[in-house]
Amino acid sequence: PGTVIRMLNTAPDAPFGGFPDDPADPGTTGQVMQFEVVPLIKPDPTTPPEQLIMNPVTPLVPNAPVRHVSLNEEESATEEVCFDDITEEIVSGPPCDQGSTLGPFGPTAALLGTFDPATGTTTPLSWSDGITENTALNSTEIWMIHNFTADAHPIHIHLVQFQVINRQLMDASGMPTGMPYGPEPGETGFKDTVIVYPGEVARVIATFDMAGLYVWHCHIVEHEDNEMMRPYCVGTPGVDCPADLF
Repeated sequence: PGTVIRMLNTAPDAPFGGFPDDPADPGTTGQVMQFEVVPLIKPDPTTPPEQLIMNPVTPLVPNAPVRHVSLNEEESATEEVCFDDITEEIVSGPPCDQGSTLGPFGPTAALLGTFDPATGTTTPLSWSDGITENTALNSTEIWMIHNFTADAHPIHIHLVQFQVINRQLMDASGMPTGMPYGPEPGETGFKDTVIVYPGEVARVIATFDMAGLYVWHCHIVEHEDNEMMRPYCVGTPGVDCPADLF
């Protein structure tokens, strides 16, 4: 009792921006949570950790049908700035001096979409576009999430708890290349969110066991509020989900 434990953020404020970068301010955004240990007033009713019995994790069918979806960014078409050729930092507005290159001033929106491995075609979609992810009730699917953006995105799929199969680098066309690598230590059980790293494809597997209308989205609030969220349907269009959404 009397112990104070603080959880601090020593990473940058920008979500998954990569390194090197400026760390969060330890006086403000670097502070996440504080725990104060106080004397126990009543007998502890909880089960001691060593006596907990957890339900076993049963792996899902690894050869399930595959659905290809994509993470995309829509670059600014009107605002351009000059980027240093070495540091890639913004140095000025146009015209650009020697040693810098003109480029779009960041993305205007992050979008989810579909990917066709047969043609290498990516189709970014907004919230108002028709539903493209329609799973059959009680079906098990592998979702391959292709990340064409410069950021890592925590992708959350409503309704289901899924298992992370692996991740793999992908080439410029979106096709996986090289050897896949397995889930991280904290991803060995069932999850509802997976981080998809830039230039990679992440594979997750889930069983869709409840009919209805749901969403999948990036869990960075600025992204999900700026078009990085899509509806999906489990079941029959017009019965389990409104037909005019397709």
